[in-house]
Amino acid sequence: MKKLLSIFLAISILFSLTSCNTKISKRPDKMIVYASFYPLYDLTKKIAGDKAVVQNIIPPGVEPHDWEPTTRQVADIERASVVIYLGLGMDSWINKIETSVSGPKFINVSTGINAIKVGNAVNPHVWLSPKETQILAKNIKDALVNADNKNAKYYEDNYKTLSSTLKQLDSEYTEKLKNTKTKTFIVYHSAFDYVARDYGLNQVSIVGMSEEAEASPAKVAEVIQLIKRENIKYIFTEPLTSPKPIQSIASETGAKVLPLNTIEGLTKDEMNKGYDYISLMRQNLDNLQKALN
Repeated sequence: MKKLLSIFLAISILFSLTSCNTKISKRPDKMIVYASFYPLYDLTKKIAGDKAVVQNIIPPGVEPHDWEPTTRQVADIERASVVIYLGLGMDSWINKIETSVSGPKFINVSTGINAIKVGNAVNPHVWLSPKETQILAKNIKDALVNADNKNAKYYEDNYKTLSSTLKQLDSEYTEKLKNTKTKTFIVYHSAFDYVARDYGLNQVSIVGMSEEAEASPAKVAEVIQLIKRENIKYIFTEPLTSPKPIQSIASETGAKVLPLNTIEGLTKDEMNKGYDYISLMRQNLDNLQKALN
């Protein structure tokens, strides 16, 4: 009986060690990086390549301005080495995570951006201009190099490739928007201040910076008059929102509605089609060019 008990204990210990080793082998042997929302996630993933595990904090199709993390998500982020976030009032919920975890280093990648102030607030939508995105990409690269210096050359090489793509994108925006017939474009909320500033356009928004604000009848009437006076053929809406005033204005004026993507988060359909930040930025450029000519 004692001999059987000894054999049973030996088998149990061996099984326990095997299970433990299996769990250890499943632990990631790469640096874990979290990004606060989609544009930063996509840029980080392009630079990190296969040397880091990059996670997007915001779920697909969710508007990130007023999103709040769950307790489980905060616990998952504890495992990270780095958390990349934008600041500028965009992902203010990141402060709650930062005060709740002790493991990751939190990096604000908007350093060096020439931010646009709207009243007492800052417009955070810097990633919608390729000029500003080049600054974000460099700051992300620096964060990865500092956190994982043994792979510094790999990150630098990937960054050079991405930087070249962003410079090309900037050139495309400059060339295609500099000689358009009109410079005025109409959007629901003023997410495109940086595009307007960097490429010589005039953005007219219905509700200002908050996409959850209510459109005033006076502002809607003003926009309708503008469309009729300047013979504007297109107005813009955003994939993650479907504001009724845009449809009402279109019906009243005969203007057609085109999407202009804030790229704050991909819809499931966009994900299924394999879109990324660069391809959506080119779609935005195509639609701007169409509307302004």
